Amino acid sequence: MKTPTRLLLPALVTVALALSGTALAEPDDHFIIRDSEQNREALAGAIREFVEAEDDWIFLAEFGLAGGAITALKVCYLPIGPDIVDAGLHVGAMLPCGHFGLYEEEGITRLSVLHPKFMTTLQPHPSLERAVEKAEPAFETLLENVLDDS
Repeated sequence: MKTPTRLLLPALVTVALALSGTALAEPDDHFIIRDSEQNREALAGAIREFVEAEDDWIFLAEFGLAGGAITALKVCYLPIGPDIVDAGLHVGAMLPCGHFGLYEEEGITRLSVLHPKFMTTLQPHPSLERAVEKAEPAFETLLENVLDDS
């Protein structure tokens, strides 16, 4: 006996959504997550100060998300722009930018940012590999400087 599609489809959608929600809830190696002793306001200020003092960086925005639970920052590392464009104009949506999310969890200030290698996961291309090679140490330097709580 065949199960009617109208009965089976909602069950499959429910299972798929449940599984995808679980998978998306856990950070993976496409995220850089760091703890800070600073509060969100101080950490956001440190990021802005670092970026604005560097010629290779630009600070674009700071805004609240999730009812103020997340402080979002958008910064761009300009030297990788040509590599991104070289991979094709269709990948221009990635731009040479990173989105930082600052939030508190269990009484600890946390910073989350996409690891630059997300670009090569979305679009394998030699130019994007070069962009990751340039961006990774630059983002690490930024993090080392703003998370220095000593």
